[in-house]
Amino acid sequence: MLFIESIHCRNRLFLLLLSSKLTINRFWSIGLCGQLVKYNIGGKVMNMLKEEWLRIWKDRKMLLAICGILVVPLLYSTIFLAANWDPYNKTDNLAVAVVNKDKGSTFEGKELHVGDDFVDNLKDNDKFDWKFVDESKAMDGLKSEDYYMVVKIPEDFSANAATLLDDDPKQMNINYYSNPGKNYPASKITDTAMQQLEKEVAEQVTEEYAHSVFASLSDVADGLKKASEGSKELADGSNEVNEGAKNLSKNLASLSTSTATYTEKVGEADQGMQELDQGVQSLASQYPELDQGIAKVNDGLQTLNGNSGDLASGSDQLVSATNDLSSGLEQLQQATDQLAGSFPELNNGIAAANEKAQSVKSEIETVQNNLADLSDFAQQLQQSQEQQENQMQQLEDILTNDDLSADEKQQELQKQIQQLADATPDLDIQIPDIDPEAIKQQLTEVTTQLGQINQLAEGAQQTQTALNGINDATGKLLAGATAIQSGQTDLNDGINAYTDGVGQLADGSPELVSGSQSVSEGLNQLQSGSTQLTAGLDQLNANGPQLSDGAQQLTEGSQTLSDGTQSVTDGSNELYDELAKGAEDANISTSDKTDTMFASPTDVKDEKLSTVHTYGEGLAPYILSLGLFVGALVFTNIFPLRDPASKPTSGIAWFLSKFSIVLFVSVLQSIFAVIMLVHVVHLQVHSEWRLLLFAILFSITSFLLIQLLTVALDNVGRFLGIIVLLIQIGAGAGTYPVALLPEFFQVVHKFVPMTYAINGFREIISIGDDWGFLWRQAGYLSIFSVIFLALTILVYILQTRKFKKNNEEEEPAVSM
Repeated sequence: MLFIESIHCRNRLFLLLLSSKLTINRFWSIGLCGQLVKYNIGGKVMNMLKEEWLRIWKDRKMLLAICGILVVPLLYSTIFLAANWDPYNKTDNLAVAVVNKDKGSTFEGKELHVGDDFVDNLKDNDKFDWKFVDESKAMDGLKSEDYYMVVKIPEDFSANAATLLDDDPKQMNINYYSNPGKNYPASKITDTAMQQLEKEVAEQVTEEYAHSVFASLSDVADGLKKASEGSKELADGSNEVNEGAKNLSKNLASLSTSTATYTEKVGEADQGMQELDQGVQSLASQYPELDQGIAKVNDGLQTLNGNSGDLASGSDQLVSATNDLSSGLEQLQQATDQLAGSFPELNNGIAAANEKAQSVKSEIETVQNNLADLSDFAQQLQQSQEQQENQMQQLEDILTNDDLSADEKQQELQKQIQQLADATPDLDIQIPDIDPEAIKQQLTEVTTQLGQINQLAEGAQQTQTALNGINDATGKLLAGATAIQSGQTDLNDGINAYTDGVGQLADGSPELVSGSQSVSEGLNQLQSGSTQLTAGLDQLNANGPQLSDGAQQLTEGSQTLSDGTQSVTDGSNELYDELAKGAEDANISTSDKTDTMFASPTDVKDEKLSTVHTYGEGLAPYILSLGLFVGALVFTNIFPLRDPASKPTSGIAWFLSKFSIVLFVSVLQSIFAVIMLVHVVHLQVHSEWRLLLFAILFSITSFLLIQLLTVALDNVGRFLGIIVLLIQIGAGAGTYPVALLPEFFQVVHKFVPMTYAINGFREIISIGDDWGFLWRQAGYLSIFSVIFLALTILVYILQTRKFKKNNEEEEPAVSM
């Protein structure tokens, strides 16, 4: 019999247990105000609690089972975490086979054995258990799990490393083989390790390259310094060319003025040649009379010579012949005088033409020489300028080309600068719209025609000489005739003298005939040359404007030449400044630290906001949550949550009788799990008491969820509990971030309790800087707990009604 004596005093309750066999009809409780209030359910709750605990105490198997359930989270968490506590710190137990087939190579005249260096580094590396074997043994060991990975260094490993500065560099290949089907985690660990090894090899090779590159930079600096000096000389040469261009411009201006004068002179020469042509035509028209007179003289001389033997007897005939001779001589004298009168005019015209032709010839030869020199100079200047522009562009392209190595840049710069220096003496600039060859050809034709003028002038001079001879001979003939006429009375006395004079006259007649022929030939030649000279002067006169325009274009082109050479000079000075700056920049000092910096320019600093010391520590929030939920799930398969220990008097009493066991088990398993992890496994946490309270909260939430499903659906509920566990494993983001989860798990992530349990455990174990975040997670779990608690009570109430209804139906049947 159980009696409860209540004493009317504030906030005190004394319970006295006297008997356990009598039924209690009433239970009195006293409130904070000390007033007694009667509840009919009080005794019912206490009765069901007592009966529930007594059943467990009497059922030793159930008691042992519950004790076993208490250590499920402990064993689950401890065993799993201990097995996976720090696997990444034990990779030195993983056997990795290394096969080195590298044959070595040379680089910059030095022996290169990257494969051997790589193997030597591995021997000092304790990350894995390296085994240096041949290829056959390595592959067999990979299949039999003697080795978890095989690293193979190919034969051309060093050879490919030496091709960095070649036109077609080749990558260095490290072949590694793993067998994920045998052990996938091991293959992932070795994959990560190989990435680190690959980085180390790359840094080592890059360091060697850096040493060579920095060594070459010194040579580049020297080359740039020489190039700078050469560009300075180029600038000086450009200044000289610029001065020459200015002088050329001045001379071309003089040439333009001389060309205008030349054009005027050609016009005057053309006018003089017209007068000369008229004089030649007049001379040619009078020549027949001279020829007739000479013929008569020749006939008379022949007759005189033939009849000289009969001179003594033919005085009468002599007188007659003398008269005829006198008459012929008069006619000859008249023709000769007339011819001699025309000769001074002809001679003056020829002399004037000759003088003008000589002047024109001198002018033309000067122009021709200047044009020839200018044409050659312009061509050379144009070619040299184009070469300099191209080479300066190539220099700029080489300096800005990042695809070329330092040695290639140095070689190309030296080559181009040498070509630029060689081309400097021939610096030229193109003069547009000028055809020097055409002008040169025209001037050559003019020179030829002027030569012909000179020849005509010389022929005219010869003609004049011959005419002078004829004049002299004619004078002699006239004087002889006069002497004959005056000496007729002394004929007998002077016969001998006459005979001598006739002999002399006979001797002089061939000269007269020959001079006549020379005059005839000279007149023909003079007439032909006069025609050619006239045509040539006409052509010169017609081409005079073209020559003047060409001279003007040459003057304008010389100004363009001067501007271009000034631009070249400015560019050469700029090139000198840039090359000098480049030589100064390339002249740097290096050391082993510089090579190392070049090979590995970045040092990644891992600034962690929180610290996780081991893999197991990072996995603990997930495993602890999983262990507590599994403990609740196992409990429902052992403890009968649907079967009352005694006849249920109310739904609340039934719930409380079961929940008292649930609460007891959930609290104890949480305490055991936390103590084991912290003090046995040595899990480092930021707050042990917070860890304990939070673990109890999540354990109660899990038990309430499983209790709800089991009481509502019995075995189906237990099965659904397993499904809920699997969903929480996928959606709780205990191993991978939620962003990497499938879409379904991302959606349900916020609606499962384990999500907030894992977040809270992470804050307590690994972070520990935001306890507000922890209490928010605890709040979410409390909400879940309240919901599960309310639904569970409702289910128990419904189950109680159903139980009572079934009992009421069974009692009439028993009484009958």
